[in-house]
Amino acid sequence: WPATVQAHEACEVLFLPRGKIVGECDKMCSWHRILIQNFLKIISERAMMLNKKVEYLTIKSMRGKICTYLLEQYKKTGDKNIILPLNRNELSDFLNVSRPSMSREMRKMKDEGVIDFHLTEFEILDLEALKYMSDL
Repeated sequence: WPATVQAHEACEVLFLPRGKIVGECDKMCSWHRILIQNFLKIISERAMMLNKKVEYLTIKSMRGKICTYLLEQYKKTGDKNIILPLNRNELSDFLNVSRPSMSREMRKMKDEGVIDFHLTEFEILDLEALKYMSDL
């Protein structure tokens, strides 16, 4: 996964060849290869999620964070009707905002005709307005 890393002090970097990590064990156990591949998949997905979370920390406004998140979900499916993979508590935590404030901002966006929603089901009503308000 793409990432930038900086050390605060002098250190050594260890590079492991892919084959040493995901290769089969000496006994040629197929389950070992599957286990390691699944482990790497989980770690890389977690790293991508954390990388995305850091990106959201750079967005200053709550509305910008919400709009950017909804646009990313829209881009994944190409459908203006979105079912969010996170509930409100998880989403507010992911965006690093308070849940009540996030809900108020979403209601304002609903009143303005930008989005409509019920629980985790969202509909983008004004895609251009959402793009304008996002930080993408």
